[in-house]
Amino acid sequence: MIAALAFSTLATGLLQICLPLELRQLRASPESIGLTLSMFGLGMFAFEWLWGVVADRVGYRIPLIASQLLYAAFIVLLSQAGSVLLIAASYFLASGMMVAVGPIARSYLGTALHARLRATGLALLASQWVMAQALGAGAGGALIDRFPIHPVILAGALLPVISAILVGVVFRKYTLVDHRRRVDSDLEADRDGAARGQTVIRILAITATLALLIQIGLGGELALLPLLVTNQLHLSAAAAGTAMLAVGLIAGVLLVPGGHAADRWGRQPAMIAGGILTAAGYIAYALAGNLVVVIAGAAARAAGAALIWPAATAWIAESMPRRRHAFYMGLFGEFENIGVTVGPIIGGLVWAAAGISAAFYAYAIAAVIAAAVAALTVGPRRTSTMHPADALVQDLESRR
Repeated sequence: MIAALAFSTLATGLLQICLPLELRQLRASPESIGLTLSMFGLGMFAFEWLWGVVADRVGYRIPLIASQLLYAAFIVLLSQAGSVLLIAASYFLASGMMVAVGPIARSYLGTALHARLRATGLALLASQWVMAQALGAGAGGALIDRFPIHPVILAGALLPVISAILVGVVFRKYTLVDHRRRVDSDLEADRDGAARGQTVIRILAITATLALLIQIGLGGELALLPLLVTNQLHLSAAAAGTAMLAVGLIAGVLLVPGGHAADRWGRQPAMIAGGILTAAGYIAYALAGNLVVVIAGAAARAAGAALIWPAATAWIAESMPRRRHAFYMGLFGEFENIGVTVGPIIGGLVWAAAGISAAFYAYAIAAVIAAAVAALTVGPRRTSTMHPADALVQDLESRR
């Protein structure tokens, strides 16, 4: 499943490098750039919860295939856009289709994996997202230096089609009956969650706060880092693509070890350490005078995200009722989406008022607050002493 979705994620990375540079060519203002790029988060916000509801009702296969085909269609529309308004509308629709993989894939892994493997498995999924986006951004930057932007975007529409075909193969034997049977088998997990005395509302409130604080910076980084490299450092589109590639590859490599750390040490310590490291990365961006410092900041930011994000995702995945699990994972994604939407807007406003470096200082402050929230509200939990290999064997035996 993860390999099948990688092609679609390549297309997302391609868009993330093409669109900021296309907006710059259209001579859009910083405020307009921030608002337009925020459509990436707004589209996800509008549709992610809906994909979760659909997956709870009809299973995983049909929504995943349909979303990939629709994503391809809206990328084609985006490739024909010639104005800021049309780019914003097309980006909104494309991101709304792309986001289906969030609640569906997270729900599948979050309910299927043993607790000793959960953060690691979710980190592997996130690693695919980050690395494939980075590869798409790196390839996009190189292609833009050689070809016009619109044909590059149009070629990217083929990638979600490939994912749709592969998803159909992966889930060809997975039926709604299988989906219901697996959910019913997880009722014991629901009772365990109730025994911990943690209400759904409390979990959602804490998760919303954490996701917003973290995603404000991550969303702003996606939008502003290419512009930091090209505008402030006066480097080429290929250099911006290289920076995006470095951010994604470093984060992708570190995500799985970060998830393993969250499984081994506990969710709370991983979140605290991750918030502090993330803030350090943003400060390095703000101080950067060359591409080397940008890469160093990317390494620190990636290490922080690799710790905080798998821990937060696993924490909510193991705390939510299983009968509506995809819906709740969709809500988790919605909190992320608000942050992704607000991040570029905040960055654009701060950039206009005090320079682009100030925007990254603001993101650093948000990351430090996220670490403090985790320290105060996410209670330490006993971690399993089972070896990961034994946990995997137990999972496989339980599914025979």
